[in-house]
Amino acid sequence: MKDYLVLFGVGIIIIVLFMNIFAGNNDRSRGISGSFSDPALTYDELPEEPSKEKIISSLQQSDPSDAEKLVSNHFPLIDTVRTDQGISKVYVTREFKIPELANLLADTLEPDEKSDYNNGKQVLVYPDHFVIMKESEEKPGVVFIELSNDQFVRNHYSPGFFNGLLTYAVLNRMLGSSNWAENQAGRCRASNDCYGGYTMYGGYRSGDTGTFRGSTGRGGGPGAGK
Repeated sequence: MKDYLVLFGVGIIIIVLFMNIFAGNNDRSRGISGSFSDPALTYDELPEEPSKEKIISSLQQSDPSDAEKLVSNHFPLIDTVRTDQGISKVYVTREFKIPELANLLADTLEPDEKSDYNNGKQVLVYPDHFVIMKESEEKPGVVFIELSNDQFVRNHYSPGFFNGLLTYAVLNRMLGSSNWAENQAGRCRASNDCYGGYTMYGGYRSGDTGTFRGSTGRGGGPGAGK
């Protein structure tokens, strides 16, 4: 009888250990958002947009006071990556190539910095926000417009994401630090846990291990919900 009780106790301990192991792995896979969810939106379900001509006309007639209004008033919101150390809102368009879009946004509201177009990406830097335009890796013709506040970029982005776009000196100046890029690059190499831009199925770590999920959903912007 005692042998059965011992075996039963050992079995309970093993079950508890397995539950803790799998729970721990699941938490790590959630990334920085702290809220993990399977994507509810697919490329076939992207929000409708006004025509390219209407978007251009609307932007040209607008007078946005900041980068958030510049983007949110004219493009549909598809996702939000939120942590206790910043927020990044993701908008989408299928009406523009990135260089044309970057010029249009910069002409509407002049940025502090404007990168060149390189490797499917371009960046506009405004006070308090980075506007990061990135071509979809899964679907040709889809462009993500990620509106990341300075806090999010400072705490989560890998400086390597900006290679060929913004120099370390520019990044340091825009983020109010003398050595942010160097320090963050070292932290990213050590932890393999930095943000490397948005994909349809969640922003991903620079090391491609796990995802940073947001609160996937529709809303905001013209044409949303149609």
